[in-house]
Amino acid sequence: MDLVSFSIRTKGLHNFTRRLWTVFSRFGFSERRIRKALYAIIDTLGKYSTAPTFFIPAVVLHRHPALIAKIARGGTELGIHGYVHNDYRFLDEEQQYKQTQQAISVFEKVQIPFHGFRNPYLGWTEESLRVFAALNFAYESNEAILHDVIDVNKLSPLLRSGYEKSLELFQAMPCTAYTLRPHFEGKLLRIPTSIPDDEILFDRLRITDAKEVGKIWSEIMQRVYDLGGLYTLNLHPERGLLCQQALNSLLSYAHTTLQSVWLTRLQDIAQWWKVRSQFSFSITAVADQVWRVEATCTPEATLLARHLVFENEGAKTQPVSSSTGNDVRIEDRQFTIRAPQAPCIALSSQTPQVVEDFLHEQGYPFVRCQPEDAERYALYLDLPEGLGKTREEQVQQRSGLVQQVEHLNAPLVRFACWPNGYQAALTISGDIDSVTIQDFFLRILEVR
Repeated sequence: MDLVSFSIRTKGLHNFTRRLWTVFSRFGFSERRIRKALYAIIDTLGKYSTAPTFFIPAVVLHRHPALIAKIARGGTELGIHGYVHNDYRFLDEEQQYKQTQQAISVFEKVQIPFHGFRNPYLGWTEESLRVFAALNFAYESNEAILHDVIDVNKLSPLLRSGYEKSLELFQAMPCTAYTLRPHFEGKLLRIPTSIPDDEILFDRLRITDAKEVGKIWSEIMQRVYDLGGLYTLNLHPERGLLCQQALNSLLSYAHTTLQSVWLTRLQDIAQWWKVRSQFSFSITAVADQVWRVEATCTPEATLLARHLVFENEGAKTQPVSSSTGNDVRIEDRQFTIRAPQAPCIALSSQTPQVVEDFLHEQGYPFVRCQPEDAERYALYLDLPEGLGKTREEQVQQRSGLVQQVEHLNAPLVRFACWPNGYQAALTISGDIDSVTIQDFFLRILEVR
């Protein structure tokens, strides 16, 4: 399928025609317009001591190496967005591997470091994950999480059609506490991204008022904050000037109203999740209903606890904002507590290793035990079938298990998702699909 046919199918003829008109208003024949738009995003983030993550096709990087090198030197993270702007769902594994290798070669040639990959159109496949792992990417960011902030019943048939095409194109998943968290598949980290993004709001839903866009993004940030997750906003640089006021509203809301939000880049999220994956708990009984807890972790780790009493009067704790309202943050890494049950999860001997791995990644302590000892623990899980076979089943069961654990009315200690006491995380990413009008129309020749 050629690019024009693909665009018409995924956007609709009306939106495709409208898109061609916007190209001439947002791009120029030189780099000037996109350079200005890039720095609108970069400078806005700089006020909050953070920087964006931009993904770029290798052929576009090859045509504009000086511009991209300059923003990289200023702290912007660059990631790979394919060799050309191909939807990987139309490529077999060998083709995906070859094109990704070609992209890596261009990045290495122009000496732009990279850590992650985002597919054009978020079009990942199972083969994509194997390719990224084989080529040693630290992370990919393609799982689209839908935040239900648009009332589709109020949309015209034309706008609703365009919106629904977007959800289908991006393979949108429901928003839960679990889906808002990164997770490893083997050694490859998967970092979720959020929709609606700027393209959906501006071009498909025609929501162009900066105050309204900022309000929508802030509403999403509040929901993510309440669930303790990650908000990855995808903001294409071509709309950097159009969205600058809305972006500033979002950042102000996260920094000033919510306060406890980690503003960072995707590579920093990936590095933290790798460090966090090494954390562990040791919980031992020292007397009747008295437990010794030792946490092996870095100083940045955030320890949370609920429904327990500290034996040492000098224990440093403070209440935290959470969806359950029962947690306290613990500064100590070794402490003794009194509780009627061990503050951890017990697994039956029939429960497979995949459940143990899942609990570890979520930051929950666990042990194995026999059914007759189940009452000694905060929660007993007997899941001989594991956590689902299909991806849909896995998302549903893992989301349900996180919900069950985090609303548990029993003693529990756990590692929070984010470092230094942060309740949630926010990262601004974007795809530099084109820099000039020439780049945009060259895609028609490059993409098959």
